[in-house]
Amino acid sequence: MVEEKNAEKATGSRRLLYVQKRFLTGTAVLLMLFCTVGAVLIYVQERLFLEENAYKKSEILMRAVEANMEYVKEVLRPKMYSLMGEHAFVLEAMSTSFVSRSVMDLFSTHLPEYVYRRVAINARNPQSEADAMERRMIEFFTRPDAPHEWKGLVKRDSTSYYFRFRPVILEPECLHCHGQPEDAPQDLVRLYGSQRGFGRKPGEVVGLVGIGIPVNAALSNIRDIVTSIFLIGFMIMGVLYLTLSLFFNKVVVHNLKDLLAIFERGLVGLQVPVLSRSKASWGSDEIEDLCRSAELMVQHLNEARRRLEIHSEKLEAMVAERTRALERSQEKLRAQIIQRNRELHTLTEIAELTTQAQRIQDILPQVLARTLALVPAHGGAIYLINENSNRLELQIAHNADDAQPEWLFDGSRCPVVLEEDHADLAGTLHEAACGQVSFYEAKDGMGHLHIPLCCRGRVLGVMSFHGVDVNSMRPEMQELLFSIGRQIGVALESLTNLEKLLESKELLQTVFNGITDLLILVDRESRILMVNKAYLQRFGINLQEVMGRLCTEVHADSQCPFGDCSLTDVLRTGKPTTQEVVGARGEVYLLYLYPVTDESGRVTGAILYGKDVTQQKRVEQKIQQTERLVALGQLSAGLAHELNNPLGVILCYTDLLKREMADFPLGLKDVAVIEKHALNCKRIVSDLLKFARGHGGGRPQLASLNTVVEEALQITGHQFRKKGIQLECHLDETLPEVLLDVERMQQVLVNLLMNAIQALNGRGLVRVTTRRHSDTLEVRVWDNGPGIDPSIRDKIFDPFFTTKDPGEGSGLGLAVSYGIVQDHGGEIFVESEPGQWTEFIIRLPMERTT
Repeated sequence: MVEEKNAEKATGSRRLLYVQKRFLTGTAVLLMLFCTVGAVLIYVQERLFLEENAYKKSEILMRAVEANMEYVKEVLRPKMYSLMGEHAFVLEAMSTSFVSRSVMDLFSTHLPEYVYRRVAINARNPQSEADAMERRMIEFFTRPDAPHEWKGLVKRDSTSYYFRFRPVILEPECLHCHGQPEDAPQDLVRLYGSQRGFGRKPGEVVGLVGIGIPVNAALSNIRDIVTSIFLIGFMIMGVLYLTLSLFFNKVVVHNLKDLLAIFERGLVGLQVPVLSRSKASWGSDEIEDLCRSAELMVQHLNEARRRLEIHSEKLEAMVAERTRALERSQEKLRAQIIQRNRELHTLTEIAELTTQAQRIQDILPQVLARTLALVPAHGGAIYLINENSNRLELQIAHNADDAQPEWLFDGSRCPVVLEEDHADLAGTLHEAACGQVSFYEAKDGMGHLHIPLCCRGRVLGVMSFHGVDVNSMRPEMQELLFSIGRQIGVALESLTNLEKLLESKELLQTVFNGITDLLILVDRESRILMVNKAYLQRFGINLQEVMGRLCTEVHADSQCPFGDCSLTDVLRTGKPTTQEVVGARGEVYLLYLYPVTDESGRVTGAILYGKDVTQQKRVEQKIQQTERLVALGQLSAGLAHELNNPLGVILCYTDLLKREMADFPLGLKDVAVIEKHALNCKRIVSDLLKFARGHGGGRPQLASLNTVVEEALQITGHQFRKKGIQLECHLDETLPEVLLDVERMQQVLVNLLMNAIQALNGRGLVRVTTRRHSDTLEVRVWDNGPGIDPSIRDKIFDPFFTTKDPGEGSGLGLAVSYGIVQDHGGEIFVESEPGQWTEFIIRLPMERTT
């Protein structure tokens, strides 16, 4: 027995050694191949690098030689021809081959290992005759598809060179020396004879230029480096080989041996014939034995599979029976799922209806119809509790003939009702109204199921189902109906609160709209929450344009009278403020800003109230203006009376002086100056008298306002043409005649037109417009001049106020015009945008037509 185990152990060891030998032999071959390939690749890479360096060096030499040749062709040779004539020839200065070879010979004295060759077949100079290798290169370059150069390693005189060859192609200008002997310089013919170097053609490859760089030392160095790398790699691979050998023996061989033992023990346990232990029956290695063991294992598994198939046939009948039972259960479950989905879908629809509706009457019919489609009932009805009358009032009924319009209900009796048993319809209905599901059974076995409609512990009504079999009502259905009741209860309370909220909002909006001044409600971010109708009509906008937006956003043209600063102060301090502001178009608003606070005293918004007091301000200004005019008129009348007499005396004496000083020109000039300024003072006094008296024209008569405008334009037309100012006139031909003092009204229009001309001071536009405005006739004089500063806009109608330079105006023009328009019962005012335009507006009442 011991001998058999020892023999088995020895046989296993031999088999394992055989597998290890094959693996290690293959590994050694692969490592050697890898080392060799790596050395070859390094050698090729170093050689390519050597050739690249040699190419760069040869490029320098090649460029230098070409530069010398170009210098000979472009500079020396033409210069020699110009000095010695076209038939002269100096070899040392005119032959590109000789010069380039001589230069490279001098170069070779410093670097004798470099080789320069410029050769040809049948060369004129025998020293330049091509050898056998060079002839082959010349023939190579004569091919049609030959490249423009050749480069590579060449063995020459037992020395390795890196050579670059380029063909020498004959150019037309070279025919002078290489064409026919009789055309060549005689000095050249005498020097070399007429046999060699002649008979060439343009474009012909006549020779080549080659530069050779010795690379023997470099190649030897590369071989040494590659050899060293190969030896180092070989040593590394040897170490790796030994490591793999130990690893394979430790990991693979032992594991294979254990795996084979596991297979053998498994086959013995399965009562499968074990592999013969004789030496003859073993495979070449343990892997083959593993394969044979696996094959036996597969045979055993196939046998087991066959027995299982026989057993499975017996199970099929059992499985089929169970499958049919499961299908029946699944069908029943599917029906339950469909029913439950219908119930959930109905509940979802009812929830959507309650969220979308705005009135209770809108949802109750649809809710009842959808619930009846789900519940096995003949009909149904919905009652709501009226707490004011203590009644259950019928809201909707379907197929419920016995549903009464109302039932008495006393909520205070609910504790007693819930403790009692009720066998009548009224009692069960009262029980449901107290919050408990109840059922009334009729004589025919069918009955009424009552579901309370609840919300947060408060019963709002009852949903009653008629013709219900209580025994067929599943607990799930009852729970669903109770959920529907709660959902309807929530909806009823929400809609009731919404109706109350809408009524409050409509009442508040009615109060807002009843106020004829501007009224706005804003939040803390100054966004508009509510506006009144007067605000919308004042600015010509609709409600959708302003809701949720800032006032400054709604009015992009800066028409918003409520400034951000004042509103911010109110929201910050919580104190009301009052202020007066002027709008972009001159309108005046009296603003009141009131904070809105919550229960904790925190400011949540503000109410903005704006009253348009523009007309009131204009009336106040007119009164002040009239009072000033009356006072100044009285003063002016007195001054004019006192100044007229001295001015008359001055003018009388100036006439006398002019007669007496007729022969004294210088004195006449001085008198003329006195007379001019006296007349100017008299004109001012005359204006004061007209202003003081308030009249001076003719009697008012029926006249056309358009005619007055046209006559004023004729008077000032020359000034418009002289200044190059464009004039536009838009007259309403439908205007009626009115009572006018034509001369004085013409004075007003001429004054306004002259002011516009002086304001433009050059090219511009003046537009005159007449039209009907409500119950007045309107004249507008508009210009695109510099405008009027808002700070002086209220002073322009004051007497003696002027913006002109001294001596150019008395400041009475607009004051007189204001008085004339006042005498006609009209009004005159100005609108202006500084830097853009100015417009004077005259309005005359139409009742002056009689």
